[in-house]
Amino acid sequence: MKALSDYENLSHEELRERIQAVRDAAGERLAVFAHYYVVDEVVEIADFVGDSLALAKRAADSKAEALLFCGVHFMLETADILANRPEKVAARGGKEMIVMAPDMTAGCPMADMITAEQANAWKDALSELVDFSEFTPVSYVNSSAATKAFCGENGGAICTSANAKKVLSDAFAQRPKALFMPDSRLGRTTALDLGIKPEEIVVWDPRVKKPYGGLDPEAIKRARVILWDGFCPTHQRFSANFIQNLRKETPDAQVWVHPESQRAIVELSDGYGSTSKLLEVVDKAPAGSTLAIGTEWKLVQRMQKEHPDKTIIWPGDDPKICPNMTKATLWKVAWVLENWLEGTPVNVVKTEPQYVESAYLALKSLLN
Repeated sequence: MKALSDYENLSHEELRERIQAVRDAAGERLAVFAHYYVVDEVVEIADFVGDSLALAKRAADSKAEALLFCGVHFMLETADILANRPEKVAARGGKEMIVMAPDMTAGCPMADMITAEQANAWKDALSELVDFSEFTPVSYVNSSAATKAFCGENGGAICTSANAKKVLSDAFAQRPKALFMPDSRLGRTTALDLGIKPEEIVVWDPRVKKPYGGLDPEAIKRARVILWDGFCPTHQRFSANFIQNLRKETPDAQVWVHPESQRAIVELSDGYGSTSKLLEVVDKAPAGSTLAIGTEWKLVQRMQKEHPDKTIIWPGDDPKICPNMTKATLWKVAWVLENWLEGTPVNVVKTEPQYVESAYLALKSLLN
């Protein structure tokens, strides 16, 4: 097995050459995926770059025997579950896809804000006050396989920022009420856009030392949507003052943000959308436009490079990157790929078997 330390001091040129040598030798047996938020040099060598929804669908359809997924842990679990369904394995001649990470410590703080144990305790507490069968649990894809399995076991679904409105709408067609976890920001914005009244949306805070997440029992009984109070630290840094000043100084500027933003920021914006939607907005804006794009800073920088005819800014004073996405470096990619080619795969992500089937039941909402 090759040591990771052997790669740290190699130049980008040498790393790219070694990665390409692996790609040439592997052919269609290998695929490399990257999320939009990873660093540019990794994006450049990927077969496919996308947001969570697009990456999940591509993983489900991939015929590769090995997938290097440059993202964070929950994405790799999702890829493993979707790519290794029995029919997918049969199509590969009985071979399971090996899903590999550049760095096994690349996690998601939001995903860590709810565990399956907490979700089950939430269900038990709610069941003291309401009929839980009236609720459809919906989890953002930024969650562990175990939390996804909780949703599957309870007739629920998984959404991304790109399809949250459809998934939550389908949930209401199934049952009159919904739980939304772990992103309270995305959950609130989506519910409001579906016409749910503000007073019918409540937030369960797992951090308070009070019963029922600090909520009044009567408020729980009236609620149509109960949100788990989780959030993305990267998308909390946008500034209302910055946006208001921009409006005064550049009245024609457009402000678009990711729906993981706080509701006050969404309300100050011209629109919101998934990462793919934000890229589309920038692509379609005419030359000379000024756009404030509220998403991860590395992606905003990439937009700036790719659209020099437009002024693209981050709507705040302190640009924020996702530190976990930066862990997918070129030298780690080369290390993982060369070890795989030599038959000693490293950083393999395999979902715990007890969660696979239930998580898949919930994940099917991503494939429709």
